[in-house]
Amino acid sequence: MKKLLCTSLVLFLILSGVTAAFAAEANKDATVAANTESSTPKATDAAVTTGTDSGTTGAAVTIIPDMTFSGDPIKLSLDEAYKKMEADSPQAEVAALNKEKDMGIAKGYSEKVSLLNKSEKAGGDYSTTDKNILNIQKEYAATQAAKNFDSEIKQLRSDTMKNYYTLKELENQVQIAKDNLALKEKLLSNTQLKFKLGTVAKTDLLQAEISVNEAKDQLLAAQNGLSTSKMGFNQFMGYGLMQNVTLTDTIKEVAMPKKSLTDTIKDALNNRNEILDAEYKLKVSTLYLDNYKAYPKSSSKYTDAKMSMLLAETNMKNAPLTVESDVRTKYMAVNEKYSAVQTGKKTVENAKETERLAQLQYDAGMATLSDVEGAQLAYYKAQIAYSKDLLEYNLAVYAYELAGTVGTKQVEL
Repeated sequence: MKKLLCTSLVLFLILSGVTAAFAAEANKDATVAANTESSTPKATDAAVTTGTDSGTTGAAVTIIPDMTFSGDPIKLSLDEAYKKMEADSPQAEVAALNKEKDMGIAKGYSEKVSLLNKSEKAGGDYSTTDKNILNIQKEYAATQAAKNFDSEIKQLRSDTMKNYYTLKELENQVQIAKDNLALKEKLLSNTQLKFKLGTVAKTDLLQAEISVNEAKDQLLAAQNGLSTSKMGFNQFMGYGLMQNVTLTDTIKEVAMPKKSLTDTIKDALNNRNEILDAEYKLKVSTLYLDNYKAYPKSSSKYTDAKMSMLLAETNMKNAPLTVESDVRTKYMAVNEKYSAVQTGKKTVENAKETERLAQLQYDAGMATLSDVEGAQLAYYKAQIAYSKDLLEYNLAVYAYELAGTVGTKQVEL
């Protein structure tokens, strides 16, 4: 018994020694690791290149440490943007895949028709309605696949134009903010001179300084908005987020559409996918109902087929009205925005002259600082409003011209 106790005691002491030694070694390793980590240099404000470990995938990424757009400068016109988006953008790839899918559906209908014809020759019995439905589906899918692709590309071009000119409009806003700051700084300089000569109170000087600081804030906000839009544009175009891209086109007042409202409505009723889809569904649903004419009127199959046909009929009646309403709405938008552009152009001219006269009157002691600042504010707001109206007018013209084509809506085959 004593021998057993002694043996147990020895084992306990041995194990305790091993545990203590292990703990001491672990503490030593932790201390070394901590010292090693603390000696690792921290990231600086320089551009950081992150690589990949053996357990990760992907290329190294250079991180720009500030909001400077860099890389080899890219000059891009709107036409070049169109070409790039249609050539290698993810959106164009999706459109191409959708076209392949639609062509596959069309091929499937064609194969079904061939099989049905072969089966009939071999003695198979099929209703005339079934054959007619398959032939309609085959013809519709064969022609509509290309129209769906066309509408998807038109949507892509519309999105590209909107992104491009929205970015240009924000560039205009930054320039307007810069010009406004220059006016405020000139006014401050004049006020400082007047204060030294004792012709204005110190409150005027303080107010002029405040106005300069506010103009700086407005410029910073405009620049931040532009930077955000640049990142969004780069992402949309498939460039690096901080790629330096220069848009070479400018927002100019485009001519009013030459096509009349009547002609555009006629083209829309002939071309729009919504109309073609409504016509197709009405044909198919009417033929399906023929299959169940022999069924009791109270049966679920006849009722379902009847409801489908009535819904398709209602949609066929509403589709042309909806399309016409869309064209008319876009037509009114063009005229409304055109009027706003003409008004805005004159407002900017008048506001600029008013600001100039107010400045001259202030210099001659015939106007107050508040008069000049009021005129400057009106001039600044007029320029911003005109810039936005010009963008909206150009986009409205494009939307109206697009309304007479297949449109931008894809339909199910």
